[in-house]
Order: sequence, then structure tokens, then C-alpha cells
Amino acid sequence: MAFETIRKRSAPEMVAEQIVARITGGELAPGTQLPAQRDLARILGVGRSSVREAIKALVVMGYLEPLQGKGTYIKSALPATDAGIEKLAAAFSAGSIFDLMEARALLECRSAALAAERADAGQIRRLKAALKKVRGTESDYAIFLDADIRFHAAVADAAGNVVLCELTKLVLEKVVAHHNALKTVLLPPAYRDVSIRTAVRVVEAIDAGDGDAAARWMARHLDAIRDELKNIIS
Repeated sequence: MAFETIRKRSAPEMVAEQIVARITGGELAPGTQLPAQRDLARILGVGRSSVREAIKALVVMGYLEPLQGKGTYIKSALPATDAGIEKLAAAFSAGSIFDLMEARALLECRSAALAAERADAGQIRRLKAALKKVRGTESDYAIFLDADIRFHAAVADAAGNVVLCELTKLVLEKVVAHHNALKTVLLPPAYRDVSIRTAVRVVEAIDAGDGDAAARWMARHLDAIRDELKNIIS
């Protein structure tokens, strides 16, 4: 006799399900603006944090699109498949990954800028060696991830700030744990190419002592990672 596991749903998950139901039912049409978070919280009888989590998950799933300074809108092109419980659960888990990516942008862009100002010859050599290992990876995602994380740790080391370095490495450890949970096996060639291309630019800028360029290319490098995460999850 087989039984199905009974899974408790959180308030954010129930909020997300209600929003999806209204989108698929036509009450919230593609291209229209979602009600303000405070209004949704009042209507649904939940806290604003639950609404925020629900919106973040639905952005990951491709139902919603935040426009800076304007609010959140229903995407014009909606996902082809309905949001099942499993997909919603995965999207909520993914939300914390994107929180980590925001933290990485704050920490690592600054690290890259400081590394351009402070890195000595030995640290530049270690950066180039770490980059060489990233370039030497092929299609195995786990091998690429390990090399990429070591590259980012080398940038943090070169920043010359112990606290910033330790914070960055702590965030990187959490990133690895989340990536391992995704169980991704194959590395998309297009993602590998743009990731390596932007990493090369980061090292070139650091070597040239150009902090602004180093921060700018690190931001682009992290953007590529975030975009690929969205593809993997969706």
C-alpha cells in the first residue's frame, strides 16, 4: 500500500498559489501591474514578508517581473506549464540563492576594486593561476563550479581586507551548498564562455590597477551566473 507524503504549505506558498491562480484564470492579465505588496498583504491576511517571498518565487518561475521604480508586473510571456507544488517549492528554495547573489554583488565587486589597488605580484600570479584552472574546465558543472569558487576566493584574498575576505568565503560556502542541491551535471557552453570571458576581464583590470573596471567586470560576471541560475531553476 502506497501513501503520499503530506506536505505542509507555508503562508508564502499559499500566497504564490493564489497569485498564479488569478493569472491563469485571467483575473491578472499579462502586462498588468500586480497590486502593491501592502495591499496584497491586507487582502490575503498575511504579513508583507510572506508576500515578498511569494513574489520573489514567482519572479524566479517566470510569472512576474519587477520593474525598478514602477512595481511588479505580470510577464507578457508566461511559463508554458502550470506551477505545481514541486515547482513552487523549488522556486522558494531558489529565492535564497538570489539573496546570496545580491550579497555576492555587494562583497565581490568591492573586493575586485580593492584588489586592483592592493594586490601584490604574488596575488596576481595566484589570480591568474585560478583563472587558468577555470579556463581548463570542460562540460562538468561540478568541476567548473569548484574552479570558479576558487577564483572568487582568490579575488577576495587579493582585496587585502580580512573581514571582507572572510565574509565573501562564508557566502561562497553557502553558494556551493545551494548549487549542490540543484544537482546540475552538464555545463552549458554559452554560460561557460561568458563566465570565462568576464572573469578574464576582471583579472586584466586588477592587473592593470583599474578598480572601476574590475568592479564593473565582476558585476557582469555575477550577472552571467545569476542568469544561468534562472535558466537552471526554470
